[in-house]
Amino acid sequence: MKNISNEVLTEIVHIHKILANPSRVKILLRLSEGQQNVSQISETIGLEQSAVSHQLKILKAHHLVTQARAGKAINYQLGDSHILQLLQLSIAHAQELESEHIHDPQPPAHNT
Repeated sequence: MKNISNEVLTEIVHIHKILANPSRVKILLRLSEGQQNVSQISETIGLEQSAVSHQLKILKAHHLVTQARAGKAINYQLGDSHILQLLQLSIAHAQELESEHIHDPQPPAHNT
């Protein structure tokens, strides 16, 4: 692997910190299906509109989503395809781990 600058390393860590919030991941996954407005996202993921708006503001500030006005409505979409690729890889990895754990024997109970 090439040498990665400290700035790039910092950005990688920052992106993962942003994605460490389940609500933000749900929003991004919802937007992977196409443009949505706040009320559509809110209804689908089960969060209040104010909470969705707050998370969208964070995602937008970090260029993970963009917005486009359609008349009076504001629709949000993924900022670029890289975030979708990152989410897809994360999902595949998590599902792989989950399927492996289903077949693992239970660890022995510890007597304390």
